[in-house]
Amino acid sequence: MLNKLEQLKERKKKQYLAGREFNVDGKEHYLSFIETQITDKETAENFFSHSILTYNENGYLEYAESKNQDGDVRELPIRDNKIKYRNLRINKLYNFQQKKNGKNWLGGKTPTNFLIPDNTCPGSFQYLGKVSANNKAFNWLPFDINLICPIFLNFDKIWLDYSEPNAPKIFNSEEVNSLSKFYDDIKPSSFIEYEQVNFDINPVTEIRFGIGFTGIPSWIQFSDIPKCPKTQKTMRFLCQLQDSDNIKTKRTNIKPVNDWYKRYFEKMTFWGDGELFVFFEPESKIACYMIQNS
Repeated sequence: MLNKLEQLKERKKKQYLAGREFNVDGKEHYLSFIETQITDKETAENFFSHSILTYNENGYLEYAESKNQDGDVRELPIRDNKIKYRNLRINKLYNFQQKKNGKNWLGGKTPTNFLIPDNTCPGSFQYLGKVSANNKAFNWLPFDINLICPIFLNFDKIWLDYSEPNAPKIFNSEEVNSLSKFYDDIKPSSFIEYEQVNFDINPVTEIRFGIGFTGIPSWIQFSDIPKCPKTQKTMRFLCQLQDSDNIKTKRTNIKPVNDWYKRYFEKMTFWGDGELFVFFEPESKIACYMIQNS
């Protein structure tokens, strides 16, 4: 039997977050982090670290803590005593499971009706695959998204406007056109095509190493949740592509001078050991691409 204090504690509302890279201050990053990382208790506990927010009977944040997989608990200082409970969508985790006839794919040829945006950057855009809006995990998308990104350039964020779904435009074109190269062997004419790997999207409660996942980002360095440059809304997490031996290079004209760098062009990689994060804002049709690596 629970005593009165325990019963009261059980009735208090809790929110579970994947990760702990935020300050409990009620400011912009805090609000974006909660929206993006909130999930169910089981999924949160399967991340390397997770956070728990507890609200009092009046709906104000009363206690915040973080835990890691070793069971270490750390109280998080609450820097604003007026943080109110918000009834948010619970993000579910979905794994990209390879399947021969899957409606989504990574790699493959650029579709004949899809146009890579005009640019003068020192390295080409690579076609990375397609996610279908005809999935439970992606039913919030207004259309299928063909994923493209100049993954061999040094960039903070690539912003693409998909107002024309098959002819996206570079939103930050001045910045992109002045980017530097991550590898000296890359040229504006560099071409790489990856073997197509089809996949379905399956619900899971923990991230599995493979080709990618959706639902909740797993930050490698720090949480960097983008705001749409058009609407200023928190962008929604679309997917995270992992460095995987399963997406191999099919054709390329890149010929590294240094043999050490050949391995970076033999499969789909993101700065060697990184992962690609993609966000999308369905109202503005803006996508944001970024890479983090260890």
